[in-house]
Amino acid sequence: MIVEKVGPLRLLRFPTLRRTGIVAAVSTRPLDARLPDHQARLADALDLDAERIATPRQVHKAGIVKAEEGALPPGTEADGVITDVPGQPILMRGADCSLVIVVDPEIRAFGVAHAGWKGAARGVVIQLVRALEMHYGAVASECRAAVGPTIGKERYPVGAEVTAAFLKHRSWAREFIDVANGTLRLDLAGVNARFLVEAGIPAENIETCRLCTSENADLLHSYRRDGTDCGHHALIAAFPE
Repeated sequence: MIVEKVGPLRLLRFPTLRRTGIVAAVSTRPLDARLPDHQARLADALDLDAERIATPRQVHKAGIVKAEEGALPPGTEADGVITDVPGQPILMRGADCSLVIVVDPEIRAFGVAHAGWKGAARGVVIQLVRALEMHYGAVASECRAAVGPTIGKERYPVGAEVTAAFLKHRSWAREFIDVANGTLRLDLAGVNARFLVEAGIPAENIETCRLCTSENADLLHSYRRDGTDCGHHALIAAFPE
């Protein structure tokens, strides 16, 4: 992932996605993606229609919705949004959780998921890929994907219930769990990238950002670092019309 100056903003961009034709970026501080006017500034910097932004109420589950045309109905709850509508922006927010994008460049469909540990354990990343396949005929093996900035393992101590949620069904999760000084730590970005592989996307088609949200206070918001009053960064994306 690289930092680019776009107008007055610093944005994080995914090199892996450049050849797909999609416009995609992650916002940085001081933007706070919880605020509609900050969402609009982000969209405007990328020449996207802020009035059409589809962004749900994120609830740390695995629900996926479609964005047909314009904003989602008020109160829509989901942790993944998909679309194949040209010019339709999707925006998902995070402040330690992974923001994951999956793109099928051939059919010009894509989806974005908010994948914290609860959503990841419930399969939100796999559900995102399956929804793209079901609704638009996406082919997982032809997709490109990226996992955005996430809290790093060294800054992410977790309880036994967190690791158990993954190990209950997927033995491969052990490679993403460490114990340091008696404390369990989870590589959440790595887990989400591995779920993309499980969903059928080749590992070489996946970009995993290793910027830690907690460590990079100049760029990114972090719940673990700043507490409940922290802001949010956002992953926004759309195929041009």
